[in-house]
Amino acid sequence: MTKSILVTQELYPKQLEELKEIAKDYDIVESIEDADKNSVEIIFGWSDELIPLIESDESKVKWVQYAYAGVNTLPLKLFAEKNILLTNGSGIHANSVTESTIGLLLGLTRSIVQSAENQRKRRWKDQWENEETAYELAGKTMLIVGAGKIGVQLGNVAKAFHMHTIGINRSGRHIENMDEQFTQKELAEIIHKGDIVVNILPLTKETHHLYDQSLFSKMKDGVIFINVGRGESVDTSALMKAINDGKVRCAGLDVFEEEPLPSDHPLWDYEQVLMTPHIAGRVESYPKYIFPLFMKNLKAYLQGKELPENLVKLDKGY
Repeated sequence: MTKSILVTQELYPKQLEELKEIAKDYDIVESIEDADKNSVEIIFGWSDELIPLIESDESKVKWVQYAYAGVNTLPLKLFAEKNILLTNGSGIHANSVTESTIGLLLGLTRSIVQSAENQRKRRWKDQWENEETAYELAGKTMLIVGAGKIGVQLGNVAKAFHMHTIGINRSGRHIENMDEQFTQKELAEIIHKGDIVVNILPLTKETHHLYDQSLFSKMKDGVIFINVGRGESVDTSALMKAINDGKVRCAGLDVFEEEPLPSDHPLWDYEQVLMTPHIAGRVESYPKYIFPLFMKNLKAYLQGKELPENLVKLDKGY
């Protein structure tokens, strides 16, 4: 019986050649239209157009390799019903999200955004006239919530800025580049330790509106809040209240509860907020990062072994 791998993810020609060499017993198909729906066993990439293929009683799909980290938009229940393995791209955005986080921080704390606005107006404004604009990252404590692969890299860079790092994860397992670490259950008790709180959590039932009025109230006065995880993890009204009350000094946001953010949303008018349009995860080349991960999983799959990289727990959504 013919078996095939459907590749909807962009790859370089040399990568396709390598894939064909490794998976000699499979046809490599590069478009949904050309795929024999009854022969597709592995899907590399994803589109909602593939849902009917998986729903079919004749479906032979056993594994989907997704290119991104967040899987909350995928039909996880359908995958579970069909016993389909799912692996994601967790970790491939470690550098890009780290760089965006530091960029947001520097934009907020070093008067870079204000200076850029003044530059366009040809206006020289000495920011040193206002001592409140001075804020140094050195010596501050960064609390990283959701310290997985991205958090480990962010912790590494934060330490290069001479910051104290605290990592939060679900399991309590050791986290590299952290001076302290706690579990997610302990978050409310220790969140006051962070001068800067960075959210990198995936979206699950447990993390939806995790950052509510109660959690913001437990943060240190004048905290800087950065969200490069999921917008729905933050109750936006609670964040705005925390900013209005002075609890949150400023916020850097790459993700939002509603995207695109409506033009009439009050967040646009907050001078204390620096926003980017969900671009923290952009990388120079997805093929460069996702292909090696897929190949490592594929080699294990072909040997009948458990997939070693980023196997998603479908019931938990991460």
